Amino acid sequence: MTDSNKEDKNLQCSFCGKNREEVKKLIAGPSSYICNECISISHKIVNEDDSDIAELEFNDIPIPEVIKSHLDQYVIGQHHTKEVLSVNAYNHYKRIFMDETEPKVEKSNILMIGSTGTGKTLLASTLAKMLKVPFTIADATTLTEAGYVGEDVESLIERLLNNCNWDIAQAQRGIVFIDEVDKKARSSESNTSTKDISGEGVQQALLRLIEGTTIKVPTGTGKRMDDFVEVNTKDILFICSGSFVGIDKLVSKRIKKKNIGFNSELTLNEEDTTWQESIDQEDIISYGLIPEFVGRLPIITTLKDLTESDMIQILTESKASIIPQVQKLLEFDNVELNFGNQYFKDVAKLAKKKKTGARGLKSIVENSLHNIMYRAPKFKSQGINQVLFEKYPNKNIDSYPFLLYNNGNKVLDKEYKIKLRGAS
Repeated sequence: MTDSNKEDKNLQCSFCGKNREEVKKLIAGPSSYICNECISISHKIVNEDDSDIAELEFNDIPIPEVIKSHLDQYVIGQHHTKEVLSVNAYNHYKRIFMDETEPKVEKSNILMIGSTGTGKTLLASTLAKMLKVPFTIADATTLTEAGYVGEDVESLIERLLNNCNWDIAQAQRGIVFIDEVDKKARSSESNTSTKDISGEGVQQALLRLIEGTTIKVPTGTGKRMDDFVEVNTKDILFICSGSFVGIDKLVSKRIKKKNIGFNSELTLNEEDTTWQESIDQEDIISYGLIPEFVGRLPIITTLKDLTESDMIQILTESKASIIPQVQKLLEFDNVELNFGNQYFKDVAKLAKKKKTGARGLKSIVENSLHNIMYRAPKFKSQGINQVLFEKYPNKNIDSYPFLLYNNGNKVLDKEYKIKLRGAS
């Protein structure tokens, strides 16, 4: 046997380790080899649909209680809004399968109103992921009328297509979430003589898209003008949202006006939140959204501001909590990260003070971990494998230590004091 033949027999697949005689083919690369079996497995993995998007069947549509139960795992509180979303999503996808029946069931898009950090985006994305339908998020502030600098409304559907590998059938059953729609409220009456390309104009452009129409989306694969695909939006669920700062005053003013009379009582005061139960389309129009646009968002639901108790639950119970995420990061440095109960209470108190909702929690937690993250790679050489955030009794809220341990034994000479940042 020649040296060349011996060398061929000793060749191995760089992935599975099988030698040349154990496989049908062994393909050589610049500095490695791959066998036909590994190629087959790799091809299957690449072409496998691992995007959590699946073809929706009628029997697969979860009932409202199941949808809400799933949302409960990620979003704390907001029970009414979760029920509204669950019922509407269930009815929306039933409606798709009832398309050929009479009477025709019209689509009911949704408008969610709530302060920043109350869970609007998380609710929409969690809903789409559960239903395994394509999902895209857009910021209304970036949208302009066609022909102006910025994104036109058709780009929303292009994003949806990108998120499902341009599968038109799947895209036509997806969910589009448009945030900050309140920023598109039309200008005051004194400015109606000027062209409003970023406000009312965008609302007008969204009308047909939200209601249901066929649009042409450029594929970007060729130079010809007719390189496009057609997408019908009649079965796409549109969820719009915004903070609508000051709308509570509009609702309260309208209710008080209706209650004025000899036998009526004024039931609202500045701290009353019952306006959320009384909001209707008239208030949204008064705020500055055009009637035609509001009419295409028949389902209106409001989200309440988070309490400190809600925020503690978000940190300790929600699957979207930042806590398990940072714990996972430190696991890579072989460090176990734990928190005392007082830590969660103090973080929640600071986040409430910032008035940024659940988003403030992430900022405060990550800022509180900078010292640990910086030192973590060297902890192993120092014999440290556990970190505990534990509050000293009767200490200022901003002053916080983290304690270092080696297999349960406190390392006394390695105790750092940090500052919980985030208070306004």
